Amino acid sequence: MVKVLIFLSALATAATAGSVTELPESVSQVNIDTNLKLNGQPVDKRKFDMPPQTVNARYKRNENQIVFPAGILRAPYFDLKYDAAQNFGGIGVVIGHEITHGFDNRFRNYDGDGNFNPWWSNATNITFTTKTQCLSDQYAKFVVNSDLTGAVLGNISGQRSLGEAIADNGGLKTSFRAYHEYLKKFPSQYTEETGDKLFYLSFAQVWCSKNTDRYLLRDLRRKHPPDRFRVTGALQNNAEFARVFKCPTNSNLNPSKKCLLWE
Repeated sequence: MVKVLIFLSALATAATAGSVTELPESVSQVNIDTNLKLNGQPVDKRKFDMPPQTVNARYKRNENQIVFPAGILRAPYFDLKYDAAQNFGGIGVVIGHEITHGFDNRFRNYDGDGNFNPWWSNATNITFTTKTQCLSDQYAKFVVNSDLTGAVLGNISGQRSLGEAIADNGGLKTSFRAYHEYLKKFPSQYTEETGDKLFYLSFAQVWCSKNTDRYLLRDLRRKHPPDRFRVTGALQNNAEFARVFKCPTNSNLNPSKKCLLWE
């Protein structure tokens, strides 16, 4: 509360110094001055940059922190009434996704304190680049069709979507492993096969959507692939999914060539 009052006081001082037309510039300058004062100071990890009702999550590279507002901690991502398989397939995958961002093509060069400080060996960087090229090529082949007419709208940019592809693939594998670690202590009411199927169905359900052409065209210009391909891309590389659902080899969701970054 004290910080808010200090900010408002500075803003009021700046506003009275100029005309109404200069107010936007004054607000911008107060923001700049406020942030500059934070330079070199310890990071306040209690500060959130998303309202609590936001249905989203993110990885903050400069703080090496994952953030989950209250808005996403509800169905279909999470519910106390859900079986563990559903929660791990929902919010568990999202948590794994955000953690994996710390090791993707953009944020892997930030250290544990959130500073830009490349810390991987040359050999690791070369291997990483080779393996991520596989993901980029895979996603670039995805053709996006209209949900309304079936018309071709374009192809996903494999390079632009690479960071999200890495996080989606890593998050799915990580959460599935975490689910099975959980079962060692808290056995499920279901058989292993049923629980595994429920996990993957929960993952896919989160991204179930029907979109306008305008929305899909917007997605083609952004880093997140359209929802359908966030599911398809990750499942195509997931041998456990193919085993659980007995997908024939070389079928759409079980291609013989899989892009394996984090194994």
